[in-house]
Amino acid sequence: MKKTVALIIFCILSINTFAFASSQIFHDEALNFYNEGKIDEAVFLFEKSVVFNPKNIESFIHLGYINKDLENLDKANHYFIIALSLQPDNLELNYFVGEYFHNINDNDSYDKYVSNLEILCPKGCEYLDQIKKLETK
Repeated sequence: MKKTVALIIFCILSINTFAFASSQIFHDEALNFYNEGKIDEAVFLFEKSVVFNPKNIESFIHLGYINKDLENLDKANHYFIIALSLQPDNLELNYFVGEYFHNINDNDSYDKYVSNLEILCPKGCEYLDQIKKLETK
């Protein structure tokens, strides 16, 4: 019985290790494609990366960047929000999501991200300055 339990635990750990390693391999390959300007290939591999590791923040961020560059702003915001849920203290993500809500005139949501940046940057920072400049436009 103990051998069976040990074997099951070993199998589970092996599968998790394989999944996380695969996720990193897909992320690294996607990054190479992204840097070469092969966007479709990069998107495919970044998406594959987050399937194997749904907590791969960097892959979600890159999917957001790509979609922002392609002006798929709803989709970019979707990926940025996922990444932000995994790393809520990320200044850049708070800025991007706040900017998105400002641009669609969702002032309540925009104010939430301004508040987040005020908490994260009590002495001020570039992202806080940038997001507050949006109010004057």
